[in-house]
Amino acid sequence: MEIAQHKKRDRTGEVYGQYTIIGPTENPREWIARCSCGRERVVKNDNIWKLTSCKSCAAKKRNKKPKNDKFEEMKNWLKPKRPKFNNDAFYKIEDRDRFYQPIVGKLINEYRNTASFEIVNWHEVDYKELKRWNHRISVKKGKVTKIE
Repeated sequence: MEIAQHKKRDRTGEVYGQYTIIGPTENPREWIARCSCGRERVVKNDNIWKLTSCKSCAAKKRNKKPKNDKFEEMKNWLKPKRPKFNNDAFYKIEDRDRFYQPIVGKLINEYRNTASFEIVNWHEVDYKELKRWNHRISVKKGKVTKIE
């Protein structure tokens, strides 16, 4: 009785990641693979699916994702999901802890729970406080109402 021998599958030309199989070796379970950078290596049948690119390959560096800018990510965290205020309108700000009477301001920037305003109209008593803050303040959104 003869022992049945398996035919070796011809993998020549198959592509795995950055590697292309260029031919068999003397060992029936190994293949020669060439990376897109030109480097060749011997790969066993069991590990052929793991091929992506060689460690010193320039092709790997080309496909590398750029680093995320942490400052840009942080700006996105601060942005409100649904903006509440309009840049073209004026707002009445009632902050009794800091100001004697309500003041009027124009929106500079809006965050999740607060908003920054440039003050355009104020009471004389509050002038020194506003000058100290350079006529720009940041207040909680609950203390602001739109002037119609």
